[in-house]
Amino acid sequence: MKKLLVLLLITAGVFSFGQVYFGNIHAHTSYSDGQGTPEEAFEHARDSGVVDIQAITDHDHDLNYPLPDGSWKLDRIIEMAEKYTVEGKFIAISGFEWTLTSRGHITIYNTSEWIDRSTTDLYDIYQWIVERKATAQFCHPGKKYGDFFDFEYFPEVDLYINTIEVGNGAGANSNNVIKDEYFERYQRALNRGWHVGASANQDNHHKQWATVNDARTAFVIDELTTEKVYEALKTRNIYATEDRNAFISFSTEGAKMGDILYDIPEATLKVEYSDPGERIRRAYIYSNNGIMELAVSGDEWTIEIDVENPLSYNWYFVKIDQIDSNEIVSSPIWFQSSTNKYLLNAKTIDSRPVKGLPFDVSFDLINSLREDQVISVKVRSGENIVFSKDYDISAMTCLEITETFDTEYEDLAFFVDDELAFRVNVDFVSFTAHLDTSHENYFVSELKPLTKIFVDLGGEVKPVIGELTEKTTFEGQVLILPLPDADTFMKDFMAISEEQIDFIVDYVEKGGLLIIVLAKKEITHPSIESYKLQFEKLPWVVELENGGRSVSGTSTRNLEIEDGGGVVILSWDEATGNSVIDEGTMGYIEFRLGLR
Repeated sequence: MKKLLVLLLITAGVFSFGQVYFGNIHAHTSYSDGQGTPEEAFEHARDSGVVDIQAITDHDHDLNYPLPDGSWKLDRIIEMAEKYTVEGKFIAISGFEWTLTSRGHITIYNTSEWIDRSTTDLYDIYQWIVERKATAQFCHPGKKYGDFFDFEYFPEVDLYINTIEVGNGAGANSNNVIKDEYFERYQRALNRGWHVGASANQDNHHKQWATVNDARTAFVIDELTTEKVYEALKTRNIYATEDRNAFISFSTEGAKMGDILYDIPEATLKVEYSDPGERIRRAYIYSNNGIMELAVSGDEWTIEIDVENPLSYNWYFVKIDQIDSNEIVSSPIWFQSSTNKYLLNAKTIDSRPVKGLPFDVSFDLINSLREDQVISVKVRSGENIVFSKDYDISAMTCLEITETFDTEYEDLAFFVDDELAFRVNVDFVSFTAHLDTSHENYFVSELKPLTKIFVDLGGEVKPVIGELTEKTTFEGQVLILPLPDADTFMKDFMAISEEQIDFIVDYVEKGGLLIIVLAKKEITHPSIESYKLQFEKLPWVVELENGGRSVSGTSTRNLEIEDGGGVVILSWDEATGNSVIDEGTMGYIEFRLGLR
């Protein structure tokens, strides 16, 4: 990508595309779990002079209870919004927040009715929004409140949920509302296909609407009217800011932040910034193709960057960090294929599959047309086609697809109807080793010298958390089985079950490599008998002695199973790096893994 730096004096607040007005579009009153009334909230925000736009979005379930005079709360919020709106001076917005924690919270604007969580799940509220053609926003996405089933994508819903909070919080004396968790979820939503703009709001619950801190949603519009405000929400012509009066513009020829452009393979992106007295620390352009730091400094600047749009779906947005630690995040500009057929979010199910073995790949296949389509998917590595299949996709549908690939090529290019859609670099490993930690033998830290050996040999070591199952065992080429901790308080969980003993034997007989780490300390608990039984059932004459501290019947401790796999027995000191594993044992391990 080519960088071009151009300095330009900017008139504060007026940029390439219109002016900037500031708002707070997520807030509560005593109509749900906040303080004060909607009338007080709108009046306070208006008279403060710090915002041009204020929304009240009380919780859905609290709207079911009428006011003392018998009127409905949402009706009163709508009435107060109309009362306090003065076109050209102050815009008051009515809405409500649908809140189903674990699924996610959504603020919904400009509807005359509401629906609450007791009668809806996530898919139900999506349908409700679509039926009413409402304007909606993903709120504070993350672990605490939910991330909408990892932003499962629905093309029809995407038309109406137009914004996402990258900033949320009403902490006094703190503008730190743009959190890493929200920022990461913003990018995840974009990668799943959602067309959402970035907002930052205070989510007020006390009588400090818009004034508790400097978090704002900035609206890039040419005039302050109700119509323009709702239009900006729908078209995502907004940005999130922790600074109350920082002005930015992000544009390209004929479009600004929030816009979608089609069939443009190359573009020049223009970023403008002005906040007199507030220098920046750094600025970036984020995209689905990577992150670029911009060569800019100072409190007023303009930069133009030439970019290529290699895929059928590309997005870019700006992030600016000010010298005082305030952050600003723009809405994206999208460059897409006019076919409206996309393949996104491709990845290997196992983050590091074993080279030479089949592996599963998942991807989202999207038909954003209002007619059913047959979509052809081809996966290439260079001139080689490694996968090809046609899919019948219904209108306005996203299918989450999993297929099995059998290739050793690392660079995979996914094509939809012969148009490049996605690239995946497969991070192959030579083998997978599972480290059992499920029998009071959680020695992940102590056994780092041993696991490092396998990593250095080109493998990946995965601790077994929970129960050791037959499926997990057979998915790896190595099973590391440390004997349990003699000093554990949970002695009933030390033993291996007979079922586990049988499938471990089967695993070795079918070619697996079993690494047994002898006990750190003599085991006197009866559970040691299960490990002795494990030794007895393996086809050898080796016995476990001294409470699991040693073995008898072999001099090498490297045991070959005829027409099968092998077993390596290591002392605790060898496995923890306190003594050296001999060359013969290392050679045998490499031989069994096909590395010699």
